Parts: sequence; C-alpha cells; structure tokens
Amino acid sequence: MQKYTAIILSSNDVGEYDRIYILYTKEIGVVKAMGRGVRKQTAKLAGHLEPGTLSEVYVARSRGMGQITSAIALDNFENIKNNFEKLFEVLKILKFFTLHFSEEEKDEKVFELLEEFLSAFAKASADKEKILLESFWWKLFDALGNRPETMKCAKCEARLEEKGEKYFSACRGGIVCGKCFSGEQDLAKISSDQIKLLRIFLANPLEKILKVKAREMELKGLGRIRREFERYNF
Repeated sequence: MQKYTAIILSSNDVGEYDRIYILYTKEIGVVKAMGRGVRKQTAKLAGHLEPGTLSEVYVARSRGMGQITSAIALDNFENIKNNFEKLFEVLKILKFFTLHFSEEEKDEKVFELLEEFLSAFAKASADKEKILLESFWWKLFDALGNRPETMKCAKCEARLEEKGEKYFSACRGGIVCGKCFSGEQDLAKISSDQIKLLRIFLANPLEKILKVKAREMELKGLGRIRREFERYNF
C-alpha cells in the first residue's frame, strides 16, 4: 500500500462502474490508478477524486496498474469548481499536465507550484485572476526547463536596452532586439511593460505577484505570446 499526496488531473470511465484516474503526486509524479466501483450510487470515493482536488490517496500495487483503496480530500478548491471561468482555465492546466508529463517523473517543485497556484486562484478576486493565471504558466514553463530569455537579445545576445522596439520569438526562446528582427519569422511585438511583467513573473513567488498591478491589455498580449511559446516548445 502506498500513500500519495495528489492533485487529481483527470478520470476516464471504464466498464460499468469503474474509473481510471490520472494523479499528479508529490512523491513520484504522474500515477495512473483504477478506482473500482466508484460510479455506483452508494460509492463515496468518487467525491474525493474529482479533477482539480488535492487529496490523500492510498493505492495498492502489485502488478500493472494500482488500485485506489481509499482517498481523503484535503482541499476541494470549491471556489474554482463553483466558478465556470476559473474552472475552465484550471482544466486547461490539468490537461497540459496529463498530456506532457510522463509517469513517475518526480518534481516536487512543480507539484508545489501547482498546489500554490490552485490555492491562490481559488481565493483570488476577479481583478487578480488574470495576472495570477498568466504568471503561473510562465513559471511552469521555467520550472520545466523552458525559461524565456528576457534580459538579452535571444539572437545577438546583446543586453536589451530600455528604448527601441522589441519582439518575442518562440523559436529563439525569448526577446529579439530591434536590430535583429529583420528576416526572423513568427515574431510578436512585445512592449516594455510586458517585458517587465515577464521578469517579475520569473523572479517572484505567486504571493508577491498578486500585489503587482497590470493592465488587462498587457496581460492579453502576453497571453497570445505565451500560447505561441507553448505550441513551439511543447
């Protein structure tokens, strides 16, 4: 019997009453486990295994896929599940983990980042949701080894100056200066305020980022850049 502190990523119905769960655990990373009988009307286990829940999960393993024997929800993050817009964004994050994380690759820092984000996002006021969400994605990319270059030109490696136009290149992995953008493809113009935000996101914990003020227009622009960066790197 193994005990895991897990964030439930997804579930898939199998057979008449069973479900396969994908868990992201603090102890060993992604784990797949069977929940037998969880779809029966009398079953109580399913309530502790909803996607987006932080749970203590017990798994019996011998050969093949383990079987979940019990689970206790530690945090349901109800404010997320009761808010359609918040839930929609969290489900996209959980899907990213499901698609891009291999089984049993432990990364405690990534687990703690996800747990911290869910806790903060559940409590965040409407005006802080977007900056918290955007900062989480960039911090996640950084934690996974894809830190964007924000201090020097990703092409010529000269230190970025305050003045002048700048562009973000997903294929170069960061910001390209105004002298180097000619001939480059798929560039997105990036403002000085957006560059400052990126630097703040990468250098500070989520708790401090919540105190930062950012215009919605700048966050939307960063979101477009981030999605292109994600497509290229993942």
